[in-house]
Amino acid sequence: MSNSFIGSIDDGFDGDISIAVVTAVATERDVEPTELPPLYESIDPDALDALFAPTRTGGPRRGRLEFTYDGHAIVVECGSDLEITIDGTPAAAEPISAGRADRLGDSPTGA
Repeated sequence: MSNSFIGSIDDGFDGDISIAVVTAVATERDVEPTELPPLYESIDPDALDALFAPTRTGGPRRGRLEFTYDGHAIVVECGSDLEITIDGTPAAAEPISAGRADRLGDSPTGA
């Protein structure tokens, strides 16, 4: 993997983190996001998105969360950038918007 940068929170990362996680795992496995099991089987996608949503004053949230998704150890870290690590390897993925996920058919988060 070439880099761990997924999106800048300060520059207005406009995708859901749950979508970014599914997209990163799909990219790592070289499959379409819709070929993966629903994210909600591992973690609540709405809670994941809310955990790293901007604060009430509009500032970025910072933190780290580890969980398992489809047999992969996932680490999500938010600081000035959003970084997703899969099985210890930084993921390089283009996040997709919720609108694009809807056009793919089923939402990859299962929401």
